Amino acid sequence: EVENKGFDALIGYRTSVGDFKFNISLNGGYAKNKIIFWDEAPGAPEYQRTTGRPMYTVQAYIYDGVFKDQAEINAEKISYSAIVNTLRPGDMKYQDYNGDGKITPDDQVRTDFNNIPTFQGGISAIASYKGFDLNILLQGSAGAKQYVSPGEMGNIGNYLLEMYNDRWTVENPSSVHPRIANRSDQYFSGNNTYWFRKTDYIRLKNLEIGYTLPENIFKKAGMTSMRVYFNGLNLFTISDFNTFDPESSSSTGQYYPQQRIINAGLTVTF
Repeated sequence: EVENKGFDALIGYRTSVGDFKFNISLNGGYAKNKIIFWDEAPGAPEYQRTTGRPMYTVQAYIYDGVFKDQAEINAEKISYSAIVNTLRPGDMKYQDYNGDGKITPDDQVRTDFNNIPTFQGGISAIASYKGFDLNILLQGSAGAKQYVSPGEMGNIGNYLLEMYNDRWTVENPSSVHPRIANRSDQYFSGNNTYWFRKTDYIRLKNLEIGYTLPENIFKKAGMTSMRVYFNGLNLFTISDFNTFDPESSSSTGQYYPQQRIINAGLTVTF
């Protein structure tokens, strides 16, 4: 049993002053679901249960930084022996969520998010003045987090540029980003919150500028109208998530991204 609640709204405004006409509308919707009941297996602690949380959530260790050097490892009082034999500089720290002094699967926490945006919306505007016309569409979303799979990195293919540039190294002992791993050969290569990234974005989805020539220019050629236009799709995107296309739900980037397309055309009516 799932409960889904939200709202959606549309507000618009149009005006005209002489030859100038303008129409703008803003639309958006917010929705979030929650699992009310399912026959969930008993025994798991409350913070790992799916009941009461959105659908498609996962269990994950809470990322808590990186061991910058051996001195930090030597000073660590929490035991990692349940998940790794020997800690190394550049390894990831986890939060001891249940406070028992050791990192175990019991420290994994059920997330309260998934890769489905809770808010989606857009702005469209149309304007015209004499023979000129303008059409703009902006769209965006917020509230989702995408898992970026480290399992596709290493000898199976390649490394993400951000992972390569930010990685821990002896020369650059980061306390934020871990050392690189080969596919999923390290304990921190998988289910932890470091690999989840916000995919909030705003995208200029469409922009078109056109001009309809005066009738006396083409009327003698047997035409009733002639319009020249230029348009562009996906001209720019504002987002902190630059690893993949923020509209993608792929954790590995195996997704054909939105293309930036620029067109020019002539529309003639006889």
